[in-house]
Formats: sequence, C-alpha cells, structure tokens
Amino acid sequence: MKYGPLYIKTNNSLLSSLIKLDELMQISLKYGFKSLTITDNNMFGVMDFYKICQINHIKPIIGLEVTIDNFKIVLYCLNLNGYHNLCLLSTIASERSLTIDDLKGHHQGLLSIIPFASLALFDQLVNLYQHCFQSYQSINERNQLVGNNLVYMRETLYLDPSDIQYINYLSAIKDGLTIDSIVANNEDHYLKSFDEVSKDYPMDLENNYLINELCQVEIKTQPDLLPVYECPKQMDSYQYLKELCKEGLKRLFGTTVNKIYVERLKFELDVINKMGFCNYFLVVWDYVKYAKDQGILVGPGRGSAAGSLVSYCLNITDVDPIQYNLLFERFLNPERISMPDIDIDFEDSRREEVINYCVNKYGLKKVVGIITFGTLGSKQVIRDVGRVCQTDLKVVDYLCRMLDSRESLLVNYNNNQKLKDYLNNDEDLMKLYKIALKFEGLKRHTSIHAAGIIMGSTDLDNIIPLHKNREGFYTTAYSMEYLEDLGLLKMDFLGLRNLTLISDVIKSINDPSLTFETIPVNDIKAFQIFESVNTLGIFQFESSGMMNFLRKFKPNNFEEIAAAVALFRPGPMNNIDIYIKRKRGLDKIEYYHPNLKTILEPTYGVIIYQEQIMQIASVMAGYSLGEADVLRRAMSKKKEEILIKERDKFISRSLELGYDKSISEQVYDLILKFAAYGFNRAHSVAYAMIAYKMAYLKANYQSYFMKSLLSMAIGSDLKTKEYIYECKLNNITILKPDINLSNHEYKIEEFGIRYPLTNIKNVGASAIKTIMSARDLKKFTDIFDFVKRTYGKSINRKTLESLIDAGCFTSFGLNKQTLYHNLDLLINYAEIMENMDEGTIEKPELIITGEFPKKELMQKELDLFGFYLSNHPVTEYRLRYPKTISLNDLDQYYDTFVEVIVYLDRLKEIETKKKDKMLFITGSDELKTIDLVLFPTIYQTHQDLQVSDVVLVKAKVEKRFDKLQLVVNEINKIN
Repeated sequence: MKYGPLYIKTNNSLLSSLIKLDELMQISLKYGFKSLTITDNNMFGVMDFYKICQINHIKPIIGLEVTIDNFKIVLYCLNLNGYHNLCLLSTIASERSLTIDDLKGHHQGLLSIIPFASLALFDQLVNLYQHCFQSYQSINERNQLVGNNLVYMRETLYLDPSDIQYINYLSAIKDGLTIDSIVANNEDHYLKSFDEVSKDYPMDLENNYLINELCQVEIKTQPDLLPVYECPKQMDSYQYLKELCKEGLKRLFGTTVNKIYVERLKFELDVINKMGFCNYFLVVWDYVKYAKDQGILVGPGRGSAAGSLVSYCLNITDVDPIQYNLLFERFLNPERISMPDIDIDFEDSRREEVINYCVNKYGLKKVVGIITFGTLGSKQVIRDVGRVCQTDLKVVDYLCRMLDSRESLLVNYNNNQKLKDYLNNDEDLMKLYKIALKFEGLKRHTSIHAAGIIMGSTDLDNIIPLHKNREGFYTTAYSMEYLEDLGLLKMDFLGLRNLTLISDVIKSINDPSLTFETIPVNDIKAFQIFESVNTLGIFQFESSGMMNFLRKFKPNNFEEIAAAVALFRPGPMNNIDIYIKRKRGLDKIEYYHPNLKTILEPTYGVIIYQEQIMQIASVMAGYSLGEADVLRRAMSKKKEEILIKERDKFISRSLELGYDKSISEQVYDLILKFAAYGFNRAHSVAYAMIAYKMAYLKANYQSYFMKSLLSMAIGSDLKTKEYIYECKLNNITILKPDINLSNHEYKIEEFGIRYPLTNIKNVGASAIKTIMSARDLKKFTDIFDFVKRTYGKSINRKTLESLIDAGCFTSFGLNKQTLYHNLDLLINYAEIMENMDEGTIEKPELIITGEFPKKELMQKELDLFGFYLSNHPVTEYRLRYPKTISLNDLDQYYDTFVEVIVYLDRLKEIETKKKDKMLFITGSDELKTIDLVLFPTIYQTHQDLQVSDVVLVKAKVEKRFDKLQLVVNEINKIN
C-alpha cells in the first residue's frame, strides 16, 4: 500500500496533541501503513520518530508545520538538503516569526502542502517549490479547488475517534484557561485508516502516493564536527598539544622527569592523535585554563579522564594517574572506538561564566545546551486538569496527597483502595481522573540538561534543528540520546556546590599560601574526620547511609577514602562486609595467585575497581589493556556469546603464560563475578580528593568551614538546624542576628558565627536591601533611628515583628515584649518623620515592660527559624532532672539503661508483620539527635506523643548499623 497519512502532530507539539509515538506506531502497524509523517510545529520529535519507524520497517517522512502571517503550511523533506533547510527554518521559527523571505532562502529540497485555509499564500509559493500541493479536508473544500495538485490532508491530533472529548481540555491547559472559557474544537482529528480515506476521498490518492514516493531522506552521521581550536604559530593541533604537554611535565616534575612518565605521555599522545582527538583536548584545556585564570575552582577530575597523563599535564585534572595507578585505556581505547568524555566540575555559582566564554570564543550557535522535556506526571496532570475544571484546590491537594508519584495514575488507582473509594464516590472527580489518565506522560514543556553542552565546528543548525530559549541561548531541538550518533560531541560542564563551598572557605581564610592545590595530602586531622565519622558537610560522605558505613569501615588513609567512594554504591555494596572483615583481620585475604598481590593488596584481595579487572586480564592472560577494557565492558553487560568466547581465549592465553588451568578458570570466574560491581577507580580517586580536601578544611579551619556550610544552607530549615547542631557539638557559638552586624550570609566574628538576615522568615530580599543600604550610610543608633530610616521602604509591620522575634534589636537594650508593646508608637513615629527634618520632632517615650515568658520566647524562635537558635527546649529541664545524661555522651553507656531528656523532632509509625503498630522517633537535645524505637507493647500506652513534646526517656543504648539508638522502656511527657 502506497498510502500514508500526511499531517500527524505528536505530543511534541506541546499540549496540542494526544499522540505518543509508541501508540502511533502500534495503530500504524495495525492499519498496514508503509510510511508515516511527522509534522509538528517544531522538530523535537524527529529523531524519536525516525528511529521508531526504522525499527518497525516503516518509511519515515519528515515534515514541519510553519506559520506565515498566521497561515499554516506544511513542508516535507525530499532529500538530505531539504532536511537541513527544515532544520534552519525550525531554528528561525524558535527565534521569531517566519516570513516568505525565510522560505525563499531555504526552499531547496522541500515539498510544500498548502491547506485550504491558507490558500492566500498559494500564488507566492507555487513557483517557489518544485512540488507544491493544495490540500482539502472535506468534499466542500475539494469542490472549490481546481488543478492536478490536490490532495486530502487533515490535521491529526489523536488516534481514536472517541478522544475528541479530551482535546479541548488539553487546549485549556496549554492556554491557562478553564474548560468553560475556551472556544471548543468539535471537528474530528483522529487518525484515519486507508479504508476510510479511500472511501470518502478517493479522487486524489495518486498525489498522496506521489508525495510518499518523492520524500526520501536518510539522516546520516556527519564527520569532522568537533570544535576547532586555533593553534598559534601555524602549528597543527598535534604539535601544539605535544608542546603543551611537555611544558606541563616540566611544571609538574622539573627538568628531570622519570622515564615512566615520558613513555606514558608518548603513548597517550600517539593514541589521541590516531583517534583524531587532539583538537578536543585543546578545546577542553582552553576553557579549563580560562576558568582557573579567572579564579573559578575546577574539580581535580571526574570519571575515567582522571586516568590520562595528558589531562594531568594540561592541568585539566589534578590527579597523577601513575601515582594512583590509573589506566589511560579505561578512558580512551583504540580497540573500542568512542567519543572522548572529559567531564569537568566547576563551582556551581560560576559555571555559566565558563559556558559564556566558550559561546563568545566559538559562536552562539556553535556552543549550545541540550534540550530536555518535562512531562505531565501523575500529580502535575491532576493539578492541571483540576485547574481547567475549576475543582476546589483543597480537593485537588487532598487527591494529590493520596498519590504515589513514582507510580502511574492507573497503578495508583488499582493499588490504593482509599483512592479508589474516594473517586468512586464522586462523579466529577472520577471524570477529572479519567481525563488526567489520558494526558499522563505527554510532554508539557522544554527545559535544559543540567550539565551537557554541545560544541561544534559549524553553526549547529546546519546539522540539527536548534531551539532558542527565553534567555537568548540555544539548545539542541533533539534530546541527548541521538546527538552522538549524528557525530556531535557532548561535553559536561557540571556545577558542583561543594567546590563553591571549598572556594568560599579558602577565600574566607585569606591565606595566600593556602589554595586547593596546596592543601597537604597526608594530614592526620583530615583522616580523623573520616575515622570519627565527623563527615557532615563532606562531599560524598554526609548521607546517613554513608555515615553508618563509615562507622564500620573507619578509613584512615587516602586509599581507603577512595575505596569508600567506590564501595558505597548499589552494586559494590555487596562487597562491603568481606572488605571490612579482611581489613580487620577477621577473614583471610586471598590473592588467588602471587602475581595478583600487587593489584589486589590495596583492597584486601577484593576486586573493587574496573581498572583491577583490566590489570588482572593483562597479568594473567597477556591481554593488552585495550583488549582488557573490551573484556571488562562485555563482562559488565553480561553478553553471553562474548563471555563464552572470551573465557576460552582467557584460559588458553593464561596457559601459554604458564598458569595452571584451574587457577585460570578460577580467576576468570572471579573477575566475571565482580565485573558488574567494579567501579571506575579514576573517578573514585578524583572524588575522594575533593572529600579529603574538604575534610582538611573542616579539621583545620572548622569555624570557616561551618560558616560557609551554613551560608549554603540558607533557605533550608532542616539543613540549617543540622549544621547548627554540628556547631554546638564542636563548641562553635552561633551568634543571634543583629541589625547592625548581620549580612546576607553567615560571617565569622571574634566570639562565633553571626546569623544572617537572609535566613529570617518574612524578611524578604527587598527588605534586606533596604536595611543594608541604610546601614551602609551609617549604623543604626537605636530603634527610632531604624524605623525612621527604613519603615515603608519594603519594611512593614510583619517585617518588624520578625526582626524583633529574631533578636535583631537586642543590642539596642530593649527586650522583645517592650518592642511589641510599643510597635504602634514606633510605626506612627516613622510615618510622621518620613517628610520631616532631623530633630524637628522629639522621640516619644517608650513604655518599658518585662520580657515574654521563656516558653513563649522559645516558641517564637521555633516559629521564626524552624529550630531553636539559642536555648533548646530540653535545656530548662536539665536542672530538674540532674541524673539525665546528654545524648552526646551516649557512646559511654552502650548496652546499658540510661535516662535522657529529648525533644521530639519526627515521628514515624509503622506496622509490623503481625499488624501491630510501633513507633520510630527522631529526638534531639542541645547538641545531638538520636533515633528512638518504641516496640508495640510500649507504644500501645503512649500513642498520644506528638512532635514538639519534651519527654523523659528511660531506654537501653543499642547499636543499629554501628549507629547508636535508644530502645525505649519508659517515656513520659514533661512539658
């Protein structure tokens, strides 16, 4: 059958179509279509469409709906030239409205179809395109047309005729309207079969067949798309790269360089040159150099690139691959041809500076982001449809709370009886839910990949369509998974907040001799941070799971810190227990053969790293490291046919080297077992380096470290509370906010760390700007001076109340209740003084009162900050119960019964296998938090416990995953 539908819009025409490509393919196969078109108002879905058509042996015809002077026409690619012109038109359409001149400039290789409603354009276009058709969608329209270039074409927006009821709701979501306020589209736009079309519109089918025959596009990989770095002195890229690497060796090692480095560098440069990646390394070197020259902190390395000596010599990475036994072949391997992948971590607050540098250097369309798509998830779609249907927001919120966002709406309905009953009892809500079911998973909006950047040697819309975003930057119109196949290279510019933290700490310390690079590598205090599990705020090491692991592991050197990074991953976790037993001498260390001891000794005979697998294959079976990397990849992907072949190869080669067959088989099975769990050692070492250097700063400059950590947590009550506890635990005083001393961030003072204005609730950015601007002129002398100079300029009553509750005016010698009592008087004074000269009105006399009760002050503090900044609720009860111990001292009472006073932060009730209820509590005192367990028999009599209760607890100190917890024997409220 030659017939193919001509005007199909998918859900890539955002919120305009219900059609998903997999569903389109299913019905197309059912209808027997041999070709399909995609004609969205963008090209977002073209590669998805192209690939799925190829897989299902359906001819893909690529089109684009464009708008000229509010008239829509459809353009189709006849050939590759037409495809490139369509890419350019799609890019222009994302920048501005298209014009006839745009069509004239990019018409070659394209076929046009002009719908009946757009025939006003026909005379301007008929001579522009070699093939120009007029289309109709009804017999009435057909009867008004003449010529031999007529074709039936109707916009397709959904697959089934019954879906007509939904398309109006989708339009309302798109336009932000309610269903009652939109102009309903009641025309059918479903996908018609050939039988339907040939029955109703048989007269011009030959033109449909002709169009399907004319459109012949094959999208191919294009060579030489890597960005080009212009080398000085007319050197080629290989010469210049070699020159830079030689300079790098001298910078690192002086004039006398160990032979192993020289040979390794020659080898790497030769591989890089043969694989055609010299330019690539120069481009990366250039933007990393720019970042470092601008004082932007760059990570020491990421991923397998840290295994490259060339990268180390170019100062792209800070990891010596020979010192840390890292393999270049894990990064680039001539026996496994793939694009290079040097991902770079930058301070997250300055990442954009590096991208802007590249844009300015190479061109706006040669350096672009990567598009991503947000979809209508279960909760989002319920909210969108609820708004369109004008459903009560409280009802929508309640419905969303019942949903598990990890599951689809259908799974939620089938698995949640409470949800099912709720919907079944309300006809309108059930209708809303059914509409949402239809929309779930549709693309909703575009976004930008968090790290990926595409760089090319030409304007990229010569290769693919681009999409210009609101900020004026371009992204690819295709998602990430198709770009490498087209010959484009993704470079990851990652923003890492931990680097921002390190940079901030080093700048605050203000010691010229202290830089990220000069931090000493064997500081005992830094290692103690990991051994004592004082890792809150340390990159990769601050999660509760990692901390529990560290309590058992107790790493005390850099090699073990790197091992911890590798082990604490879903796969490698299986090896944790055997590793720890061997480390503690509780289990025999086996190397299987003496020749493997050097490789496995640092990890107690346990294969942790991918590089170890490669080294074992090299030592035991004479594999080149390139061959070994191919073996490792095959093993990790469990490709059975390759594994059988490689097993025979491994064993036969091993026998040739004189190894015993049983040992060879044993070692092959061993590396096969660990291949799926092996982790990239280069990445582990590089990330362990960041963690170690953070630990050094925390151990040696604790106040500066905590100040920066707290500043980065502004806006997060939970993290701020956690870090303030950490400060108290380490005897660092958090000073209350002060109207004359507090800034945007936390700051170091003589007696502690000063709390900032920015972390006070109800004190917004404009209010802080007003305060800081006034204070820059001169400090506030008293409360009258403050209100006179700021009230009415983003400062209102609510702002004043929050500043009072935060203690910002304590330095004026007035308590909080006095300020509250005189608030009307102060506001009245400020309003009178607004247009009066200084000194014309005397300050009114304040009525001095006693302070609020202590309990009320504490509650105000909790309401304002979300935690207790000064006195914890537990503090006042300590004198009353002198036998109680601090949570910080619990480690001295392991396996004994204690009495503690605890504030209840979080409660979590669970059901046991026997359907009994038990309770897990997170409690705290001034310095520490602890987990408490109430088993069913105890919980039965204490089901009235609530968050914010202060309780006296008698409990046994136990351990779970080497972390202390309290198993409660008795618990009583005391507040």
